[in-house]
Amino acid sequence: MTQVPEPPLCVDLDGTLIEGDTLRISLRHLAVRRPWVLLAVPFFLLRGRASMKAFVAGQFVPDPARLTWRPEVLEFLREERMRGRRVVLATAANRRIAERVADYLDLFDAVVATDLESNVKGANKAVQIRKSLGCNEFDYMGDSRADLAVFRTARLSYLVDASPSVRDAALKLANVAREFPGRPTRSGGK
Repeated sequence: MTQVPEPPLCVDLDGTLIEGDTLRISLRHLAVRRPWVLLAVPFFLLRGRASMKAFVAGQFVPDPARLTWRPEVLEFLREERMRGRRVVLATAANRRIAERVADYLDLFDAVVATDLESNVKGANKAVQIRKSLGCNEFDYMGDSRADLAVFRTARLSYLVDASPSVRDAALKLANVAREFPGRPTRSGGK
């Protein structure tokens, strides 16, 4: 009898894989180093969040070595990958940021991220995961209220340092397999 492989494990970046938010990190960096660039942000936001995120990522991409990683999440992802499971970075962050993180960690089989056409957040993230991976079934690891729509459609959900209200909502609408506490560190690389 042939064993059917587990569906891909998709993991969020901001708040899940790292502590913090890469868009906020980028905006803070620009506010300190190039504040005049921030004057253009509202104009790009008028075109939509995907456009604004692309503009900001075109100005600055955080150095992954300086991000604060969640060691238990990294360890779990490495274990799953060693077992032969596909691990996918699925983030609302701009693709430039996501690909830089994926290159740095050398852990992901695929990247699903925000591009100029689509802000990959909330229910749209579940749609983009299915479309990009060509599968209906996936597991998802996340932390925020925006992830609830993805938890709802995932086969199994993994909560990372979720607030009590997000945890309660996820337990009501999803099949939560595991919860991870939040103990971040600055060493996440290969």
